[in-house]
Amino acid sequence: MASIRNGLAVRPVQLDDGAEFRRYVRAIPLPPPSPPAQTREPVVPAMASSEERDVLGESLRFRAALSEAFERELADLFGDLAVRVVARELRLAPVELAAIARAVLAHRGESEPIALRAAPEDGERLRALAQEHNVALCLDERLCAGDVVVELRCGALESTLATRIDEVLAAHGGAA
Repeated sequence: MASIRNGLAVRPVQLDDGAEFRRYVRAIPLPPPSPPAQTREPVVPAMASSEERDVLGESLRFRAALSEAFERELADLFGDLAVRVVARELRLAPVELAAIARAVLAHRGESEPIALRAAPEDGERLRALAQEHNVALCLDERLCAGDVVVELRCGALESTLATRIDEVLAAHGGAA
């Protein structure tokens, strides 16, 4: 390692091949010294006309609208990705539907459950739970696999795939 001194600057030069130092000495152009801080010109020159201010305002509004649109699209993309990942997981390892239904039944409070609704393909997996809680099991074509709805005298509690994904997205700042 050597250094080259030119004016006020000292710049290191790596000597790779061990050749004479003179071979590496050459003039290094130095940048002109910076003016003192109080005499510097402003980085953004003053606007010359109202037309330029209007153009700048329009470009800032466009940038803000573009940023908002990007954030919305990103949230939608995140939601779509979450749905696809969960759907893939459900195909690979079916959800423990009985555990989800038990959790929904536990949150019913004082209300008496009337029926347990599920997708037709989940009927057999929930039959024993429905008998255990003495509720009717209704197979609903409108529900997707993994969805559970507990009908109560005063309403319904649902734990559908969509509501579970919405809860996860809301907890992580995504779009619901």
